[in-house]
Amino acid sequence: MISYKYKLYTSKRTKHLDRILREASYVWNHALALQKRYYRLFGKYISKNVMQKHFAKRISRNLLHSQSVQEILERLDTAFQRFFKRLAKRPPKFRRAKYFSSFVFKQGGFTLNGNVITINRIKKRFKFSYSRPYEGKVRRIIFKRSPLGEFYLIIITDANSKSYGKTHDGASVGIDFGLKTYMVMSDGTAVRNPQYLKSDLGNVKRKSLNLSKTKRGSNNRERRRMELCREFESITNRRNDFQWKLAHELCRRYDYIFIEDLSLSGMTRLWGRKMSDLAHAEFVNKLEYIASKYGVTVHKIDRFYPSSKTCECGYVNKNLSLTDREWICPECGKKNDRDLNAAQNILRRGISELWSGCQTESDSAIHACTQESNAL
Repeated sequence: MISYKYKLYTSKRTKHLDRILREASYVWNHALALQKRYYRLFGKYISKNVMQKHFAKRISRNLLHSQSVQEILERLDTAFQRFFKRLAKRPPKFRRAKYFSSFVFKQGGFTLNGNVITINRIKKRFKFSYSRPYEGKVRRIIFKRSPLGEFYLIIITDANSKSYGKTHDGASVGIDFGLKTYMVMSDGTAVRNPQYLKSDLGNVKRKSLNLSKTKRGSNNRERRRMELCREFESITNRRNDFQWKLAHELCRRYDYIFIEDLSLSGMTRLWGRKMSDLAHAEFVNKLEYIASKYGVTVHKIDRFYPSSKTCECGYVNKNLSLTDREWICPECGKKNDRDLNAAQNILRRGISELWSGCQTESDSAIHACTQESNAL
């Protein structure tokens, strides 16, 4: 599956898309209210199929296609299932129409002709910027509204993604994510910490203050809100550009990439805005996606492995604190840089987990396996 994103031209007809999103918000909120009431009365959860049959028979729709309603109910059911499996901290909540941002056509309900898409139910045509042709058969159409009020068309097709070539077959690297530096690799390479939010924090604070001074519901408040949204959009675009380029560079250079399975939510509670600015979780998602195109293996080691506290000789420094950037091993006398040592330990541990022939309790044997893999 490949997704193509196009921007819709803003016109007077986009008000019909806002109306469709208001109806989509109603479907979400009504289904959620039914779930809450049913659970309060009977202590049970309404299944997705029963809810879809109820909406097909009892709830009339003026703008939404039937499959679009089904997709919204599937989205709500997925949110509940994540909560039941403890993957989400809270159940889904009611959503105002202005915060409901997307609706989907799965198989029908639309007609696509060049750079024009027609929504059959309301019989309205919308033009979009046809910046590049899409390949394959269209499987799904998504209309998405940004915080700026701009609409985007996402076309998902059944085409296979393009594969890329690597320049170093067999090369391996361990990566340690940090706060002072974005990441340190086991070969000694350090990637600087961009912190786009921190660099523009003055503009964000000033525009947020201007927004707070305006009257609710006024046109001036909407203008100030748009200015703040544009600032955040600029920060997000620069961060995404940096992460995509870095992911491509790593996948071109290495065949095996080892990282830690970090508890990023816990780290966010400790360091707050800085962790959100670094967005390590988003980078890992991008890295895994790009790795699938390059045929690169991304392996995560156990988050409880003391990578920064373990020396090459096997000694574990349990008294190491976050302020200690370097430490000397009392067993072998080696001077260890905290981040570089962690990256090298991640590489050793990852190789020992990935290849059964290197699974041994001896760190020297793991180190030998690491040298063999880097020599390939």
